[in-house]
Amino acid sequence: MAHRHGITSGAGDPQGAGAALLAQKDPAEAAVRERLERRTRQILDAPRNGPDPEANEREKAVVHECRYLMRLLSMRRRSAGELRDRLDQREVPAAIAHEAMARIERAGLLDDTAFAHEWVQQRRTLRALGDEALRRELEDRRVAAADIDAALAAGESDEEARCRDLVRSRLGDRDRERLRTERDGSHRRRLSRRLDALLTRKGYPGDLAVRVIAGELRAAAE
Repeated sequence: MAHRHGITSGAGDPQGAGAALLAQKDPAEAAVRERLERRTRQILDAPRNGPDPEANEREKAVVHECRYLMRLLSMRRRSAGELRDRLDQREVPAAIAHEAMARIERAGLLDDTAFAHEWVQQRRTLRALGDEALRRELEDRRVAAADIDAALAAGESDEEARCRDLVRSRLGDRDRERLRTERDGSHRRRLSRRLDALLTRKGYPGDLAVRVIAGELRAAAE
């Protein structure tokens, strides 16, 4: 009967009975649960602070600038320096700009090494730019020198070959015919000046440009 009476009394306090049974089954688990319940009561009973208007306004400003930076990145990949410059142009407070940039970086949206490689590859392919022009462009976008050097050394780095391909692409059939038939060299000189100006704009070294132009005009006249 004592055993039955104990069960009946426990039925009036199911939580106490459950805790007693849990303690009998696994004392360590019961201790963990007790600590968690105690910590939960402390959190619930702690005085609640009112909203901080200043912190809320700061968070709104940071989120606003993060969304602006993400819109820029959705158009094309950009360097960290470019994004900082855009925030400077918007006169964003330094603390807000710093936090917005930090969040964009933590999200994995900034990678100047990858940016430099992609920039060099595209500009070599689409614009046939020389290494010096590419270096200037990346410096303007505040990419670190080490990332620029690595990007220029990667992939197709034969600058002379790219220079020759560019010169050949600008020599049409009419130019080749005139080079073969002229006697006074006037057309050759005009072509030489035009090609030299082109290679200068594209960022090819002067000595390389002179050598390539002379060789390609000579070959076109043969």
